[in-house]
Amino acid sequence: MLSAKKRKTVININGKIIPPESANVSVFDRSFLYGDSLYEVVRTYHGKPFRLKEHLIRMEKSAALCHMKLGHTVAQYEKEILKTIAAYRAQPGKSNEDVYMRIVVSRGSGKIGFGLKNLESSADFVIIVEPISMFPTPAFVKGTKLQISKRIRNHPKAIDPAMKSGNYLNSLLAYLTAADEGYDDALMPDQQGFITEGTTFNVFYVKRGIVATPPLDVGILDGVTRRAIINLCVELGIPCREVRFPKEYLYEADEVFVSSSLKEVLPVLDLDGKKINKGNAGPVSATLKAAFADLVKRELNLK
Repeated sequence: MLSAKKRKTVININGKIIPPESANVSVFDRSFLYGDSLYEVVRTYHGKPFRLKEHLIRMEKSAALCHMKLGHTVAQYEKEILKTIAAYRAQPGKSNEDVYMRIVVSRGSGKIGFGLKNLESSADFVIIVEPISMFPTPAFVKGTKLQISKRIRNHPKAIDPAMKSGNYLNSLLAYLTAADEGYDDALMPDQQGFITEGTTFNVFYVKRGIVATPPLDVGILDGVTRRAIINLCVELGIPCREVRFPKEYLYEADEVFVSSSLKEVLPVLDLDGKKINKGNAGPVSATLKAAFADLVKRELNLK
């Protein structure tokens, strides 16, 4: 792992660009004490963040779901993110690098205790910008190898999946178990055995040319890339359905792929040790990956 100095990471804490080695938050911050925070992740293409405003609007909705009063407007957060990305690209040799951006908003810090009366500061935010190369995604033809986790997804009535919170232990444990057993990551079922989503990504499968993905009410995040793919299916005339399904449907699928801001469209070629499409990426996945790349170019006015 490269040091923060060599990585040229740029940190913005509450509007101030701070050297990574000097960046810190209070031990009384609620994100540290209770996982009481929200976050969003965006990547850039040719220096331009894709659907940044859409991510921030989702963060605003997440705040409403967890009764958090944000300290800034969407426009103000957007301005700070763009400032931080610009600071990264202003470094020598970094002007052409694309980046990973994570914004974390904590409810604040104060005395220990759940009560809001214990808060002694308003919502704090941290923006982290790092080179996208620090978060490599396997090549499309290589795909990814996933495990169906034995750990179930948090029930929607416990922690609403529409809220992208920093309370991520459920997914983290599923990932660690999968990694220990030789997989790249994990998919998580609900308490009834229906597939929900991955630890940090949404999932789709293809059968006889029809694309299927779990519906939001099964207990998943409304992924920005997921939504883009569903809309692309409509544009391309590819049938797409939002339905509940058990893991067996994935084993029998012609294609399986996952989506996220970083993974974009990534085929699953091995699932629980079973080869999908004989270990090859399928034509529908390839079509949607190409269509997604075109969508990014159109929206960001890239050549």
